[in-house]
Amino acid sequence: MPNLEGKTAIVTGATFVEPGGLNIGGATATELVASGAKVALADTNIDGAKRLADRLNESAGSTVAIAVETDVRSEEQIEQLVRTTVAELGEPTIVMNIAGIFPPDDTEVAEMTVEAWDDVMAVNLRSVMLLSKHTLPYLRKAGGAIVSTASTHGSAGDTSLSGYGASKAGVIALTKFLATQYGREGVRCNAVSPGTTSSPPAQQLPDQIKDIFRRQNLNPEMPTPEQQAKVFVFLASDDAAGINGQEIKVDAGLLSHQPMVADMRALGATTV
Repeated sequence: MPNLEGKTAIVTGATFVEPGGLNIGGATATELVASGAKVALADTNIDGAKRLADRLNESAGSTVAIAVETDVRSEEQIEQLVRTTVAELGEPTIVMNIAGIFPPDDTEVAEMTVEAWDDVMAVNLRSVMLLSKHTLPYLRKAGGAIVSTASTHGSAGDTSLSGYGASKAGVIALTKFLATQYGREGVRCNAVSPGTTSSPPAQQLPDQIKDIFRRQNLNPEMPTPEQQAKVFVFLASDDAAGINGQEIKVDAGLLSHQPMVADMRALGATTV
């Protein structure tokens, strides 16, 4: 486990969800605390963020986590998030951009409304720019890491989620620009691209849909939030000092094979 003693992190989209448990952000915050960091949990679901903060503080025996109600679409609220973090936990050197949405009205392009498109872009992409912008003064001063959530949808098309996929492709590109612009100052910026993960929303999917992912993944099951979290925290740690400007896929092998593999397996083929 990486040693993050003395580090302060901001994690967007970090909650304990009822029902279901930890989402990727919540699992990442938990892993950060286990590694010695203090964390600011930012989410619109302030009750879920407070539940998680209470759990983390109770397990640590001291105040290692705070919950800050934040709508990441608002630059003013992001500025307040950073100010609160500095005042209560210290200057941040780790930034985890994990908040994201994939709403039902994010459809195929012919049916897409401007309002749906803009909302997805604001949450999934613009927020990454805004939180990076307002934490860079601290990251450039002390050295630090930004880890952002992209997606396999940023690398391959789908029948819907047009805005989501475009926003996540933007996260991958923005990650490379941040690394290029600030890497010489000791700032590392990387992205994690999860495949479908057994987070609370995915737990509610019909078994028929879950079976599609099991069929297409190379691993027997979807990644868990805890497995995703370990990659996020590794990338934020000094153990990943040589990694900058990269996208790391944690997708159970979903995008690493030819698209006909599942059908060939169904035919009983042993090689493809």
